Amino acid sequence: MYSIDRIRFGGIASGMDTENIVKNLMRIEQIKVDRQFQQKALLEWKRDDYRSINNSLRTFREQNVFNLRLQGAFLAKKVSSSDETILTATGGPNTLEGSYSISVLATAKAATAQSSAEISEPIVSGSFTIQGKDDIESQATINVSENDTVQMIAAKINGESGKTGIRAMYDENVGRLFLMSTSTGADNYIKVVADENDILKNLNLYNPAEHTDGVLSAGTNAQIQLNGGQTMEFGSNQVNLVGITMTLKQEGNVTLTVGKDIDSMVDQIKSFVEQYNTIIEDLGTKLGEKRYRDFPPLTDEQKEDMKEKDIEKWEEKARSGLFRADSMLSSIASSLRMTVGDAVETGSNYKTLSSIGITTSPDWKDHGKLYIDENKLRAALTDDLEGVAKIFNNASADPKAQGIARKLDDMLKSQMESIASTAGRNVIGADESYLGREISQMDKRLEEMQNRMIRIEENHWARFSAMEKALQQMVERRASRFGFAFVAGLFPWR
Repeated sequence: MYSIDRIRFGGIASGMDTENIVKNLMRIEQIKVDRQFQQKALLEWKRDDYRSINNSLRTFREQNVFNLRLQGAFLAKKVSSSDETILTATGGPNTLEGSYSISVLATAKAATAQSSAEISEPIVSGSFTIQGKDDIESQATINVSENDTVQMIAAKINGESGKTGIRAMYDENVGRLFLMSTSTGADNYIKVVADENDILKNLNLYNPAEHTDGVLSAGTNAQIQLNGGQTMEFGSNQVNLVGITMTLKQEGNVTLTVGKDIDSMVDQIKSFVEQYNTIIEDLGTKLGEKRYRDFPPLTDEQKEDMKEKDIEKWEEKARSGLFRADSMLSSIASSLRMTVGDAVETGSNYKTLSSIGITTSPDWKDHGKLYIDENKLRAALTDDLEGVAKIFNNASADPKAQGIARKLDDMLKSQMESIASTAGRNVIGADESYLGREISQMDKRLEEMQNRMIRIEENHWARFSAMEKALQQMVERRASRFGFAFVAGLFPWR
């Protein structure tokens, strides 16, 4: 805990083991310091555990409770395609339920071009300018030196693809260069603006006589019909129409069926219950843990004489029971159980979690964990989705009609603030929480006690040094009076 970096030699005159005597005298003072250190360690453990609990509550509130308090959680739609090799689709909260007939007349394609014959190297020096869209901003000039290979030219084209929207690849197996636009649709093309020294012509890509407008290739739009209506065109194979997001894969006809996504709702409720159970079990365990008062926190000196596994076992018991019957954790656990057990005036036959298949275990050892009867939950969601949703998210000034998720949101916010005022937050800076101030005061007391130990040890050494000096002077006086031999006989250790 403390140290004085000095070299001392005691007992020269007296023959006493001064260093060991001083160590034994300081042992009592060290016990006082160790106790203070152990009390501080307990407070730090408690602070850290409080913060860990707060993080769990925050995750539960932000990821689970918040989702269920939103109406959108119960508006999810599921879209099934009669042929997913033609197209797949997903829906959103506003997608209308029903059946839709989709005819994919054409998929969107990128512009592509390739060498008409194998390329002969070397390539002459010069430059060419290519363009990927109508605006001049998508135009780039590629400079070619006489030492450039086709592979190097492809790399230069790719270096400008962010501007042109055109990518290149050289296939050595066939000796040809391939170009492709990075986007699909009729707005994309591969156009030659200039070809100094016939670079592209030598690459067997561009023939001025054939490509009179300089366009080597143009992309095409996707074409679909909805319910036999007019043909609509889209530049991408990702199509958003009537609240349905479709991914077109090939031409053909499909039927899309839109319905409630019960699976998604069940998964969200399951996630809510799982996280709730994790928290309620953690709180219950901490509140009922046995306290081992014979296992105080270990000091650094004690750890030096122990194996790592023994230290872990010791500290496991030392940390056990820190929250036994803790009033704050008891309040949180009680509030959680009461809130999820409340009935909500929904105007429906479904008013409680138990009415939709979510019940509490009668075994007190389960700490009030929730269990789901999935079949009953699915039946309730199918029978009265709106009524089930109100159990969680009903907004009302009347507490009896307020949804469970909304009540939990307010309750958790309040409890998290209480924990933060007690244990602080994981932030840089001064910790003004109750435990933060207590730990800070203990740090000051520890520093004072360690400084006091240094002064006490210095005082002990000063006294023994004075005694040694007095003995030395006495020996020297007798030696001068009676002679060295007589003194040596009196003090045989000299």
